Amino acid sequence: MVILLNKDVSKKNPIENIDVNELRDLVVELVNIPSPTGSEQKMGEFVSQKLKELGMEVIWQEVEEGRPNVIGIYRGDGTGPTLEFDGHLDVSFSGTEDFMMGGASSSAATVRNVDGEDWIFGVGSFNMKGALAAYIIAAKAIIKSGMKLKGDLVISATCGEIEETQVDEFSGKQYRGYGSGARYATSHGILPDYAILGEPTGLKIMLGHFGSFWVKLTAKGGTVVHTAWSRDVTNKIEQFTKVIDRVKQWKKSFEERTNYKGYKGIVNIAAIKGGRPWKGSRTPDSVSLYLDIRYPPDWTTLQVKQEIDNLVIDMNKEDHDLHLESEPYSVNPPTEISEDEEIVASIKKWHKEVLGKIPENTYELWYSNAPSFNALGAKAVNYGPSGLKRLKGLTLSDKDREYINLDDLYNCTKIYTLIIADICSRDRSNL
Repeated sequence: MVILLNKDVSKKNPIENIDVNELRDLVVELVNIPSPTGSEQKMGEFVSQKLKELGMEVIWQEVEEGRPNVIGIYRGDGTGPTLEFDGHLDVSFSGTEDFMMGGASSSAATVRNVDGEDWIFGVGSFNMKGALAAYIIAAKAIIKSGMKLKGDLVISATCGEIEETQVDEFSGKQYRGYGSGARYATSHGILPDYAILGEPTGLKIMLGHFGSFWVKLTAKGGTVVHTAWSRDVTNKIEQFTKVIDRVKQWKKSFEERTNYKGYKGIVNIAAIKGGRPWKGSRTPDSVSLYLDIRYPPDWTTLQVKQEIDNLVIDMNKEDHDLHLESEPYSVNPPTEISEDEEIVASIKKWHKEVLGKIPENTYELWYSNAPSFNALGAKAVNYGPSGLKRLKGLTLSDKDREYINLDDLYNCTKIYTLIIADICSRDRSNL
């Protein structure tokens, strides 16, 4: 493959330096380091060493004990824009949970050939150690080529990205996720002009994603009495069925009203808690429902809050004994960049060069670190390899989705390499 870059870029072809076997082996190494949220130290140490081996300047940010952000910088001459590839050290699960058993996901990495193609299986291969490996191999290809860059190339590997947060008795570092590491990084000096996040978009360009609003609805005021005397006492769990019914009605309406560019909002009734199962001889004095509400870029967080406030007010008017209260406990705003941004144009150009067609645009309802960058004026976009090719018979459930196609990852690494050579060779004054 002969690829001609911008006239200001070296004539050397950096993608010739990409070794697909090295890429595969690096993913296997990364997957074999367990790193569920709260336990990112060993992954951070490994990534730090890899970046140092490339000759990158490495910044180690200790977000909290045992939870680093690792930032690698390959400096240009200062006249061009900074391009950052952001990934996360943590993964959704350890792979040893009961509900993970019996599927394709596993705690240890394996490489299998299925129908003539190589696939890497293991927790984190999909989200997103495959992409993190692609960053490192792409950077190595650029550095090995001897190309002189104008703008800085940055690779960030942050802790605490996975969608989880502290609530009630669930406290501790294993629950401190939802972009906590990226927020720390951007508020402590890691400020790129452009950022690419290799989240699982199936090599579609994710221009934006919906926000999330996690809220707890609690019906209080119940009486704790022994079962023997409970016949005529209002039972908060029985009473709570009307709350669930009303939430389901509101959910349908909300999803219809949050249609944005063909994508609808969504509401998940995520959990319910009430009573004391260890003391079944007592009536419950409260019951709580936990909602995850996804809302589009043209809605504000306060609008979502007002929706919930109005719902609670209406239900309390209908039943004065309900004593329903709401408590938001995780708020994460939506984000979006324009399709006209230079980083989007670069992705499209080199995607077409490598794969022969223009990539699709998409919006997603899952969350990422992109808002932390965009909030400070950077232009961050999600574009990653996982999910492009899928194996028949496997679903998107956690136990089935942690795998990646090696050819997809190899092609993505080529595209990342060419984007670096393109963006980091430009003059900042021309942007």
